Amino acid sequence: MALRIGTRSSELAIWQAKSVQNELFQAGIESVLVEQTSAGDRSLGGNLSTSVGQFIHSIDKNLLTGEIDISVHSSKDVPVEGQTEISSLAYMKRGVTSDLIIVKKDAKIPLLEEVLDDESSHDIAEILHYFQRGSTIGTVSGRRQSLILNQRPDLIPLSVRGHVETRLSRLLESRVDGLVLAEVGLQRLRQTSALDPFKGKFSAFRINEHHWPTAPGQGAVSVHCLSERYDELSNIRAILNHEVTEEDVEAERNILKQLGGGCLYPAGVRVNQGVGNVAISPSSWRKDISEGREFKVKHVRGLVTELDLELPKNTQHNPINLTSDRKIISTLNSDRISVVLAQKGIPMQNLPVVDLQPIVESWPDEVISKGSKKKDWPYLILTSPFAARCAVEISKLKGDYARIQWLAIGEGTARACFRMGHTVAICGKSRNSRELLDYITKKIPKSTQLLLPRSSESSEILLDGLTSEGFEVISWIGYNNKPKSKISANINQDDVLLLSSSSSAISWSENRLNVPNKIICMGENAKKTIQSLDWFSGTEVSVLNGPTTDFLVQWWSENGGVLIET
Repeated sequence: MALRIGTRSSELAIWQAKSVQNELFQAGIESVLVEQTSAGDRSLGGNLSTSVGQFIHSIDKNLLTGEIDISVHSSKDVPVEGQTEISSLAYMKRGVTSDLIIVKKDAKIPLLEEVLDDESSHDIAEILHYFQRGSTIGTVSGRRQSLILNQRPDLIPLSVRGHVETRLSRLLESRVDGLVLAEVGLQRLRQTSALDPFKGKFSAFRINEHHWPTAPGQGAVSVHCLSERYDELSNIRAILNHEVTEEDVEAERNILKQLGGGCLYPAGVRVNQGVGNVAISPSSWRKDISEGREFKVKHVRGLVTELDLELPKNTQHNPINLTSDRKIISTLNSDRISVVLAQKGIPMQNLPVVDLQPIVESWPDEVISKGSKKKDWPYLILTSPFAARCAVEISKLKGDYARIQWLAIGEGTARACFRMGHTVAICGKSRNSRELLDYITKKIPKSTQLLLPRSSESSEILLDGLTSEGFEVISWIGYNNKPKSKISANINQDDVLLLSSSSSAISWSENRLNVPNKIICMGENAKKTIQSLDWFSGTEVSVLNGPTTDFLVQWWSENGGVLIET
């Protein structure tokens, strides 16, 4: 009877399984491939943390039911805490371990094919100089995200999921400005001709691993079997196992286990014949970066037996106390913006004037049709940081939302999701509903169903616009938006009021709060509301134009404010 090899059905997984099959064939052992879609393959969402080992468990369960004899996986996807019933039978000889950053073809940068054929590499800091401020980088890996944002906190990580070919297509569609991929997968796919349709369309950088050790097990193929059949299959182990790879990968996994992390932990670990190279981000890195603060990555190198594997301490941040006769009073309630502005010497006081409450029962329970293909799944449109907060909470209760792609109106909403552990798939970089409508119309196929949770006080500009453009839109009131009462604040005429929405303007008026001479608002709709209210008569109103922090810094400087040079 032929040996049954379990594998995922992606092009890359099949390549790995066939490499095992070929080794067995050379040794005179007949085998067949048993393909299956894994749980990881059935999600496009930006939160991997809810299912550690998602790419392997649905395959390995077939070992337990006796449907397959061995299973084949990418070693980096295998959790360090495995099932006792399953054992690692063998590791195939390891391929390259590097990561690549890929961009659309640029004459100033070598083509992807040229990089795959040479051994040149660049430090991550040097590579990131290529990207403009606010560029988007496709990776859902916490390790990659933390190492990139440690160097360039202005960059926006986006979730680009699916097969390698799908991810490359997203880059061609300009969903992202850059894409981080493991080199080994590209090298292997090139052998199958799967990359032929993309030839000549991409440029690339290879990241030097000195400051960028990759995921434990990257580049290696792992073969599993039932623990009770380990001895029975010892002949298979003898054929397949590469001892140097096994020693290195097991050492990497042991280091990660000592750090207390799983395959999603923000740590890079590379061992090469007893010598380790480790980069560890502090557990607070996501919170720090979301608040506009720096964090330190701990780098450790040396003999595996002598590595200092104490976790880095979370960065302690002293409050920035600014004394000024003038300040920005913001209804955005953004810690990140206030911290970034304080670092420039601009005082900002957060003063939320609207209560927002999610309406859990109004969110549809199931948004993915049974049996539908991933290409037909809907997108969730998030138009504010609070909509982002609602979506993260709802996705814990109604799992379909965690599986689909999220589209954030702009950087603030994308970062609100990111802070809570969910990386959005698309950032529209829009300031208002009209700009978002224009973005969606140009970038998203009309065949895509759109899910649009709205505020109880929101206008229907976006909904009406999308419908008139031919999109199928399912919309509902996802959260209540009510003015707060009994608000007090010390406001001077020379202060600057930053109003985030029409609702905030109405609440400000209803609470009879003092109005400074100058107001900045987010969008023309908010400006119209402000100008319609008698309470704001006589004030100078400007519309925010561009990324919030950049615009405020420029506005402050142009209007007589003093900046701290950084």
